[in-house]
Amino acid sequence: MKVGNPVFETEWFSIDELPYDTSKSGKPFYRISCNDWVEILALTADGKIILVRQFRPALGNFALELPAGSVDNGESGKEAVERELVEETGFVCSPVINIGALKTVSSRINNTLWVFYGKEARLTASKGNEDREIEVVLVTQDEFKKLIADGKFVESAGLATYFLCQFYGYL
Repeated sequence: MKVGNPVFETEWFSIDELPYDTSKSGKPFYRISCNDWVEILALTADGKIILVRQFRPALGNFALELPAGSVDNGESGKEAVERELVEETGFVCSPVINIGALKTVSSRINNTLWVFYGKEARLTASKGNEDREIEVVLVTQDEFKKLIADGKFVESAGLATYFLCQFYGYL
């Protein structure tokens, strides 16, 4: 089966034209291809959720999110989420539990979001990615629920991660 022809490529993603029955619309179908993604809901020893606030150029504003990032080639989801957590926050967790896999926009994007839960997070010496301005924000579960209710935490993958962690009894 033909995977698709890239019509635009960057270091982060490509846009591919796919073979698709276009007899009705006469229009080609395009998808966004990118590496898999990881996201973690990590709790500190005192039960606080680790969030990050960073500028998102696509929004033109700052966003409050769970630590997350791309899976590098040859890297497992667990390795990626542990790396991203340290790079963005300076925290490490033990254990890190794979909750499952999601498709964030199955109508247009072909990657997988791997969802993780971590507990007993402890701060290491420093963050591993100092070139990005990321503010670490620690909140209680009640404060997190209020952020959601007030529309201040709206990142859909983070919401899904939170609710899956609740569903499986980790929160």
